[in-house]
Amino acid sequence: MCIFTATMKIALIGASGLIGNHVLRFLLESSFVTEVRSFGRQELALNHPKLMQSKTDFSDVEDWSLDWQFDVLVCCIGTTRKKTPDLAVYKTIDYGITVRVAQWAKKSSCSSVHLISSISANAKSRNFYLKIKGETEEALSSLGFPSCQIYRPGMLIGKRQESRPAEWVGQKLSPVFDLFTFGGNYHSISAEKLAQAMKNNVEKNPLGNQILHYRDFLLLTK
Repeated sequence: MCIFTATMKIALIGASGLIGNHVLRFLLESSFVTEVRSFGRQELALNHPKLMQSKTDFSDVEDWSLDWQFDVLVCCIGTTRKKTPDLAVYKTIDYGITVRVAQWAKKSSCSSVHLISSISANAKSRNFYLKIKGETEEALSSLGFPSCQIYRPGMLIGKRQESRPAEWVGQKLSPVFDLFTFGGNYHSISAEKLAQAMKNNVEKNPLGNQILHYRDFLLLTK
């Protein structure tokens, strides 16, 4: 079952990242989307009639206006241990910003939230990264959106702005690793294909809470 909307306005956080950049492009190309408002620390080097940009450090989310009416929140924001070695600061970004923006969206007219998470996300995990992802999933799922869509990709394939040697090695080895996943949840996926799956799911606007994995992404991009 889907939430019927002829057209959509989208709020997007994390548009400058690997996935967010592709998501933004696909959303701007969508005939269902009339406006995308990107919230971020830096202005994007992109001009488009559907794109609005709000520059923010996210310190004042609780004071953001509720006057702008929109339908969908897409969360692609995140950091890395290399960029943010302090674990408290890391959690403030990955968990804190995402949850606070989602709380703001819930107070507005927003009916659907889409979150990029990670394979094996688990709030009870001993792994800090997976624990934060799991806690973020639980927080957004509990806010009561009519639709909460969580995406758990495996290894992401794509070129990032910053250097990540370990990830680069992982990407090179992913074709071999994928042979042993048999198309399962841990199979790698290109950031562009994942973004396309997200865009298609945004357009479908399904009701309820869903956790989506690799095979779901394939179905969404057929």
